[in-house]
Amino acid sequence: MSNETSTELVVQPAPHITTSMSKNRLMQYTFFAILAVTIVSAATWSSVITPSGWNLGVTVAVGALIAVGIAVLVDLLIGKVASDSEVNTWSAAVFGLIVINCFSLGFPGMAIGMVNDLPVEAPFAFYYIALISLVGVVLFKKVMSLAGRKLVNPAAAAKFLVLLPTTAVTLLTPWHGESLMAPSLAGPIGNPSDLLPIGGNGLASFGSYLQGCYAAPDMMTNLPSIESLMIVLKYHGWVGGASSIAVIVAGIALFVLARKYIKWKITVSYIVAIAVMSLIFSFAFGDGDLITRLLFTVFMGSSIFLAFFMATDPATTPYNGLGQIIFGVGLAVITILIQTFMGFFGGSLLALLIMNLAVPLIDRISIHKPFGR
Repeated sequence: MSNETSTELVVQPAPHITTSMSKNRLMQYTFFAILAVTIVSAATWSSVITPSGWNLGVTVAVGALIAVGIAVLVDLLIGKVASDSEVNTWSAAVFGLIVINCFSLGFPGMAIGMVNDLPVEAPFAFYYIALISLVGVVLFKKVMSLAGRKLVNPAAAAKFLVLLPTTAVTLLTPWHGESLMAPSLAGPIGNPSDLLPIGGNGLASFGSYLQGCYAAPDMMTNLPSIESLMIVLKYHGWVGGASSIAVIVAGIALFVLARKYIKWKITVSYIVAIAVMSLIFSFAFGDGDLITRLLFTVFMGSSIFLAFFMATDPATTPYNGLGQIIFGVGLAVITILIQTFMGFFGGSLLALLIMNLAVPLIDRISIHKPFGR
């Protein structure tokens, strides 16, 4: 019987909605976007030699190979052993790149005489990178997924868990307060032309501190501008935050390629909210320099990389647009509070974990019930 005269209803098997974008393709786009940022960081940091004798650019490259290699290998092994575990090589590779890019390498000024075998220097840093990658894949990607939904960003959670016992030298680096005597953000930030000693509650230019913190070791006698350091190139901190421009360009390119599948509203709402919060605090504390606080809060490595490549994680963030905006604003507010009153400049990492845990509540508030329910 021909189709024209048939009275039978023919239904094709699911899925009935198709698209040219697949999970693998989205992960591929994300991988190459983050890889571009990683290459920029490795290339620009290749001119720096740390006190342990390692080239900082080579450290980035080796660290990336370790993180990605372990993530992909462990993902494959678990997939072979556990039949119900999906093997997703591209997702594992993206995770590995995020691990190296959210790891801090180098320290302020790369001062000679520092003790070796620190997590921020090679070769000791490689052990931490490997452990973070291993713990992240096994505990926060595979085991946590058994519950049906990942509760926290795997890379952020693994880094925080692994580095927690060494908080003094990894998350709350003592050199920030001792060698460079970081001015507190919970007070007025002075003008760039202030000549008072650095330290205390804004007794000197916070910009002077940033110049001493982020400039290359061979540039200490001819310090670059704060704008150049924060936006173009930094020589200390998160690998993925070395060049804010590189992160922004790669991030926007990814958003354009996968605009319907990337939660860009989180990035936009976070950056806008953190800029507004920075200005509010500047007026509240009576800053003599509004721009420096703004540049620091928006463009420091942990903030800018997290905004584009970690806060938008599809598995640990709200589903709909309103929820994503709430998530981004909440992330900004908590980040500013932690940075200002706890002295934890990388506060966005802890803020991300807090907001991840709040996602079920945000979804409950922002997702409307179907009509008639």
